[in-house]
Amino acid sequence: MAVGWGGLIGTIGLVASSGSALWVRAAAVIGAFLVGGFLSGVRTLDRRALNAVAAWVFGWLLWGVIWVVLAIVAALGGPADPEFAPGTGGAALLIAAGSLLAAVVGGLAAERRYSTRRLRRRY
Repeated sequence: MAVGWGGLIGTIGLVASSGSALWVRAAAVIGAFLVGGFLSGVRTLDRRALNAVAAWVFGWLLWGVIWVVLAIVAALGGPADPEFAPGTGGAALLIAAGSLLAAVVGGLAAERRYSTRRLRRRY
């Protein structure tokens, strides 16, 4: 459940920014995966960073499925399909790596915010 929510938020960032300028798309994708990583961490009790990484993988896989469907629609005469990754070559890898880092940071922020290990008894 946690991975699904976080990945869905990341996919929304990928879909919503499709066709935008490179810097807009990079900011949207990285921001969406930051929020997605945080939400995946909130929805679980432990291993929040690992859930954030799994949400990142799920988000990109879900976008891949959507992109394949859009490519089929474009091949059948529909509107043009969007590019899969933001930018070309190195820029796409940097944005993907940045979105992975953002997802992990979001998961770690959820760990810090909702961890029960920091609670101490005050007696």
